[in-house]
Amino acid sequence: MICEALMNTFTLAMEISTLWSQWIWPLIMFVIGLGLVIAVHEFGHFIAAKKLGVKVEEFAIGFGKRIIGIQKGETLYSFRIIPLGGYVKMLGQDDFRPTSTAQADPRSWQRASPGRRLIILSAGVFMNVVFAIVVFVIAYMVGIRFVAPVVGGVEPGFPAATVVLPDKVAKAMGVEKAVGLMPGDRIIAINGKKVRRFSQVQMAAILSDTDDVFRLTIVRRIKGKDIQFDVNLKPKLIDRGPLVAKYGRYYVFGLIRPFTTTIEEPGQDGYAGSERFKKGDKIIAIDNKEVKNFWDIEPLIRSCAGRDFDVVVLRGGKRVTVRLSEPVVMGASEENSKEVLEILGACSRLKIAAVGKHTPAEKAGLKEGDIIVDYNNQGAPSRSELLAINKKREGKPTPITVLRNGKRLSLTITPRKSNGRVLIGIIATPEQETVTVARVIPASPVDTIGVAEGAVITSVNDEKITSWSDFYAQLCKFRDKKVVLGYILAGKRHHGDIGILDAKKFNPDNYLLGTPAIAGYLEMKTEPIRGHPLQALLWSAEDTLMWMGSAYKTLRNIFKRRASLKGVSGPVGIGTAAVMTGRKGMVELAYFMAMLSALVAVFNFLPLPVLDGGHVVLVLIEKIRGKPLPMKVVAGIQYAGWILIILVFILITWIDIQRLIP
Repeated sequence: MICEALMNTFTLAMEISTLWSQWIWPLIMFVIGLGLVIAVHEFGHFIAAKKLGVKVEEFAIGFGKRIIGIQKGETLYSFRIIPLGGYVKMLGQDDFRPTSTAQADPRSWQRASPGRRLIILSAGVFMNVVFAIVVFVIAYMVGIRFVAPVVGGVEPGFPAATVVLPDKVAKAMGVEKAVGLMPGDRIIAINGKKVRRFSQVQMAAILSDTDDVFRLTIVRRIKGKDIQFDVNLKPKLIDRGPLVAKYGRYYVFGLIRPFTTTIEEPGQDGYAGSERFKKGDKIIAIDNKEVKNFWDIEPLIRSCAGRDFDVVVLRGGKRVTVRLSEPVVMGASEENSKEVLEILGACSRLKIAAVGKHTPAEKAGLKEGDIIVDYNNQGAPSRSELLAINKKREGKPTPITVLRNGKRLSLTITPRKSNGRVLIGIIATPEQETVTVARVIPASPVDTIGVAEGAVITSVNDEKITSWSDFYAQLCKFRDKKVVLGYILAGKRHHGDIGILDAKKFNPDNYLLGTPAIAGYLEMKTEPIRGHPLQALLWSAEDTLMWMGSAYKTLRNIFKRRASLKGVSGPVGIGTAAVMTGRKGMVELAYFMAMLSALVAVFNFLPLPVLDGGHVVLVLIEKIRGKPLPMKVVAGIQYAGWILIILVFILITWIDIQRLIP
């Protein structure tokens, strides 16, 4: 009993510690940081008003009910219950009764000249910019690490994979023509401007305009020598996939961020022995071959297709061997593929990897691990067939049969529309256990020999195969040779000659192989970027301008419909991002808050009523007219402004919440 009580106490203590370190402490730091950003902005208005002779009645951090209020001289200093803003209330400044006290006191807001009011209004934004630069300087003087500007991989079919490299690169590599960037390539500049982190490359593509083409300066190590060259890349649209569902469509070069060989998140499946991976394991060998870089891992796993293999990791200074099951074929990586896995025109059945909450799939009783063997009485669907049936059966109860633990289970599901597409709420992966064909692509190699839906491919050149990984491995073995496939259809065995297996029929590079035993790796970071005060100041000025420019470009792209409003974050999204950043360390969180201050400077100066930019517009109109706008007109503009701000706040918060829902 005592031991059990001690274990329970220890477990509770660990849970509390995790909750504190992962959520509570980062959230506290974010609230303090947000308060600083707001306080600095309002201090700009406050100090400018004081210096220019305008009476300040209240300096408030937050909105809503006052928690603390201290009267000092003529000004009330207060903290309010909602820490998502703040204000400086000057005598005679009232959004809805703007001229009611204009003549009451020579120090009122309305009695100040337009020039002085413009200075006061601009001071908040100015202080946000100063705050951002100062905090960036501190971060760079202390030292901060970013995701390294190194190519971790390229997406097939995207600009980074299809760009033709200069002749000097091909010559150094000993090939006639060099195409595409490669893992390990270092990106040192974009359009001649030095790159310090991978996100700068991503942002350039995401924030690009319609005709933008970017010159990337690359360094590739070839035969022990560094070769520097330039490539021109035009961003390409991504309009489908899980990230698009969350953030809307966006533009990319097709570059994958770099990772290390250290396992950050071990998986639960895919083991062939008793030893399991642990967080922090560093992979040093696969199948008795040395692993130096992250990009060595996938090719080595690929070479183990169709068989179990060993992975050696470094754990606490000791070598540990983990035995893994045969690799999983992740599917055709060609951008135009409509299926999760297709080889020689044979498409795999679908296995459910995840079921979304409150979706038709969950209501129907589908579960992770189910294999879909029939949908709408049309047999086992491939991905394209599943989507077609969904569209046809929107809002209609539809029969679906799955294989669960070896038993068939018949259910009823009702597809429904979500974000413009008719879905059932599952993430589907290729069923790996048998080479059962769900669909045959017309005029494909398997179609020409009579393979049809429901067939099970059993051999390649009389070599028995039992899985898609087996199928892939055997085809790799017989590349550029004559291939005969064996298959079972309707209970009868057949053989078919598909001819010479050339690259047009089968290209191994069009597939990704991996293991569910590893769910994630640590990102590759730069060494701490640290500089003397002047260097840190230059970097800080660059970053401040960069983040401010990104805000304007985001708005431009949204209005041009080149970007989606889904990509904008509100309080919930910003808070979540801050917590995730806070887990990395104080320097990273400080950098995040400086970035937020730069963004606040931009958005607060937009020419919208209620915001500082809206007030600036009214003052400029007054300056041009030689007199203020009528009180009713100003009040109407401010009311409309508040309604607009509230509606936008609600919309963006709803987008944030939707993004958090699985």
